[in-house]
Amino acid sequence: MDKPKLGVSACLLGHKVRYNGDGAEYRNLTRTWSHHLELVGVCPEVGIGMGTPRPTIRLVKRDDQVHLVNPKSGDDYTQQMIEYAQLQSDALINAGICGFVFKKDSPSCGLERVRVYTEGQPQARRNGTGLFALVFTTLHPHIPVIEEGRLSDPLQAEHFLARVEFFSLWLNEGKKGWSAARLMRFHNTNKLFLLSRSPSAKRDLGRLLAHAFENGTHPDTVALEYMTAAQKSLNVLTKPGPIAHAMERVLGRVSSKLTRTERQEMLDVIHEYRQGLLPRSAPLTLLRHLVRRCGMENEIHSRFISPTPLSLGLMAKV
Repeated sequence: MDKPKLGVSACLLGHKVRYNGDGAEYRNLTRTWSHHLELVGVCPEVGIGMGTPRPTIRLVKRDDQVHLVNPKSGDDYTQQMIEYAQLQSDALINAGICGFVFKKDSPSCGLERVRVYTEGQPQARRNGTGLFALVFTTLHPHIPVIEEGRLSDPLQAEHFLARVEFFSLWLNEGKKGWSAARLMRFHNTNKLFLLSRSPSAKRDLGRLLAHAFENGTHPDTVALEYMTAAQKSLNVLTKPGPIAHAMERVLGRVSSKLTRTERQEMLDVIHEYRQGLLPRSAPLTLLRHLVRRCGMENEIHSRFISPTPLSLGLMAKV
């Protein structure tokens, strides 16, 4: 399978496209995770024809609308950025991206708490979203997104990359053509993964599929509705409890082939993970060994046990 494609604000790849002519390389992306991901750089400000280096631009609220402007010259780039964002967003979707990492605090790319200035007031409010990011997320709510600042937290990084992997599998499955049977199979393959990340998602998504097909909705439409709802559920950071519960469910399926001592040892390791005494990699590695030894390997177990490649090194930190 091809590497999942990830859209990235180009400055985070080290490209010298920031307003001051510098880059802002995020090395986990460029030097570690790039072995698993194909990174696609985008700089919206360069994309609309602004040079490098260039005057700084900002979000300014005027007449209850937010504009993207150069505060010194008064040049307004709002319409240019909206048009560019629409075209570039569609191009990224057509290229098959499975997620996007945005530059925090950017008036074009920031996802949250971007400074918004109000005319006549010296102080900005941190309640805005960069204009390119706003258009992209509005047009494509089924694509997982994050700011690079949050990726410094291993828990958030692992969860985001698991969502990217989930989307990539959905995208590849869809290349074969969606049908009711294929969508149900995809859902069932990922049921333990979903249960561990968002306990209500498995049930809610199952209902979504059932109702949509009862109403005769086209499979392509159902598939998009499914992924949009799934990513909305997965937008909440996962907790140890549901993951430990999913581990216990897998253990229950192989228990008949284990000794009482082996089963208790596995339960003890899961409990220690649940209590925060062990990283997630400890019970998952042991569980994977038991599943293999018992000849119980299947896609459902694999999707839960390895939602992101172990080579990324994140499971040992969460």
